[in-house]
Amino acid sequence: MEKKQIKMVLVVAAVLVFGMIWYRERAGSTQQGSEMSGIFESAVTAPPETAAGSGKIYVHIVGAVKKPGVYTFDEKPRVVDVVEKAGGFAKDAIKSGINQAETVEDGSQIVIESKRDKKKGIAAGEGWQRTGQAAEDKSGLLNINTATKEELMTLTGIGESKAMSIIAYRDTNGKFENIEDIMKITGIKTGVFEKIKNQIRV
Repeated sequence: MEKKQIKMVLVVAAVLVFGMIWYRERAGSTQQGSEMSGIFESAVTAPPETAAGSGKIYVHIVGAVKKPGVYTFDEKPRVVDVVEKAGGFAKDAIKSGINQAETVEDGSQIVIESKRDKKKGIAAGEGWQRTGQAAEDKSGLLNINTATKEELMTLTGIGESKAMSIIAYRDTNGKFENIEDIMKITGIKTGVFEKIKNQIRV
């Protein structure tokens, strides 16, 4: 066999050897990459524990307490626990008529009335309310200072966004002094006020 032919055979053999080595390394890398990708996808797509399934109890307390807001508990609290977490009663809080030993359900709102409210004709026995209790008086008017989100949404032109804005305003700035103050809420101007002014009170 001529030298030229020998060289050609060696070159072809070398190409084949390197080709097999390259193929095996690539196959192993691809398999490993697939395994890593699967692990990554599992980590990404695994559903996180939702708030609804976390077992937390959420309670919204407003009015005559030092730190109004939404508080979470590991189990159903009593009214006294919620008040304590909110910093305690404010100086002018109406405490009589409040059953501080009562258990509070998840999603409840507690409204602690003040002595200033009493001067406006609110009895001490009405010192607190929970979500679901009507914020309407005998005249059928909705009290925008104590109404829940769901109750506010029954007003003409008030959707969920505006109802939440009303509650946020109360928490930040205190109670509305008059019904016209509701126009301080973004999105509630003269047109909307004219539709609801005969449905609300403070």
